[in-house]
Amino acid sequence: MKNINLNLLDALDHSPLATAIYDTADLRITYANAAMLDMWRRGPEILGRYFSEVFPGFTEEGFASILQKVWHTGITYRATDTPAVIVDGDSKYIRYFDFEYKALVDSEGDTYAILHTATDVTKHQIATSQLRLREEQLSFNNDLETLTYTLSHDLKNPLSIAKMGISFLKSQKDVLAFHNLQWYDTIAQALNNVENIVNQTVQLSIARSIANVQEMNQLDERIATWCQEVKLLYPQFKGNISLGQLLPLYGDIGAIYQIFINTISNAVKYSTCVQQPKIEIYSEQIDKGVVYFIRDNGIGIPEDELEQIFCVYGRGSNATKQQGTGIGLCLVKRLLERYRGTINISSKEGKGTLVRLFFPDLSALENN
Repeated sequence: MKNINLNLLDALDHSPLATAIYDTADLRITYANAAMLDMWRRGPEILGRYFSEVFPGFTEEGFASILQKVWHTGITYRATDTPAVIVDGDSKYIRYFDFEYKALVDSEGDTYAILHTATDVTKHQIATSQLRLREEQLSFNNDLETLTYTLSHDLKNPLSIAKMGISFLKSQKDVLAFHNLQWYDTIAQALNNVENIVNQTVQLSIARSIANVQEMNQLDERIATWCQEVKLLYPQFKGNISLGQLLPLYGDIGAIYQIFINTISNAVKYSTCVQQPKIEIYSEQIDKGVVYFIRDNGIGIPEDELEQIFCVYGRGSNATKQQGTGIGLCLVKRLLERYRGTINISSKEGKGTLVRLFFPDLSALENN
């Protein structure tokens, strides 16, 4: 064991840290303490033999080539949570290790040995994997919950519009062909929105995420159409919806439809009982993405209840006279979070509400 201090080896013999030393360029195992031999499931008979000879499996996994690179470069190599197949008699099993290959160099900078230290972190890795699985299961359960709410809640709007149109056409046998065509277009758009929602829920169930099928969507005409849909659902709304700059958004149009149809529906629904209801929808470009604003002069939300409205079935105490389930904003928040976006609401009871929908620039992230 040329140039290796015997006092150091004696100290390593008593160390709980698994340690081995290789003292030639072809990786002769000149030393391994009891902790390392136990980790390797080998006995002291391997001392004086070569790494590749003793551990052909480790060599195939690439550890020998890493050791040789450390020897020739003199650069220490560290790794964490690294899997390795341990052979114990006729049995093989995977363990995980944090380890270091430290080059020991002389005064001229030449490597004379490699100090190998390792810690078995399998228990930690298993615990981490189990935690990750639980988190994935929780995320999947949340996606399933969103699926359920989407199917039970958001499909109602376009289906209601389609039924209204069919009922109207049946009752107006002599209506002008022009009005018939308008209703046919409205029904077709409503059914198209149903298709978008169904497609989106299928993507959710398969990928557990809505951020897989992406495209840039122009929204000026779409939002105008969605506003007309909402007005059909709430004919008691006699106000005006003014549209400003409506910037395009990158994402899945089914998810974007759900976000806007729920937000616009809330603004219309809670403005029907005020005089001269007014709703504004516009957007602004910021450094990190696009912000959409939906402002109304409706009944507003009590300040101390703003947080709870994002909970499932959460509604303001002053909204009991309005039809609704309290699911809409919860869905909007869930969908936006999957796009790394946010929803913020500021409101004053009796004065109205401002909703801010932030959509990050996911196209830039994907392209990078």
